[in-house]
Amino acid sequence: MMKFFLVVLTLLILSPQSHAHGEDELGPHKGYIKMPGSFHTELVPFKKNKMKVYLLDIDWKNPSVNRSQVQMTYNKSQADCKSEKNYFMCSFDKSIDLNKNGELKVLAERENKKGAEVIYILPLKLEKMNDSHSMHH
Repeated sequence: MMKFFLVVLTLLILSPQSHAHGEDELGPHKGYIKMPGSFHTELVPFKKNKMKVYLLDIDWKNPSVNRSQVQMTYNKSQADCKSEKNYFMCSFDKSIDLNKNGELKVLAERENKKGAEVIYILPLKLEKMNDSHSMHH
């Protein structure tokens, strides 16, 4: 029964209908939201080669760095992600400009809960949702 539940949960998370988890509105830190699993990632641009990453609970609250980690890549470049008070600061080489077109891949773990890799399309912008999706808040 547990296996069945996990399969159904995975299908729900990966289905197109599950897309409406905030990608159409800014998060509490004025950042861009994705849902890699049982938590949310919020990316806030910081300078041209840095991103703040908040790991939020299911309700977009309680940012945490405890028992958490973030890996971020742009093209083949790996960011150096360090935990701060309540977010991660991910820094790329000075030659990287995150305002240009590309894909930013984020793999996060929040309080020992691993998330799936999420892709943010650069430059960051809010996703357009069609009317069949309900609002998150």
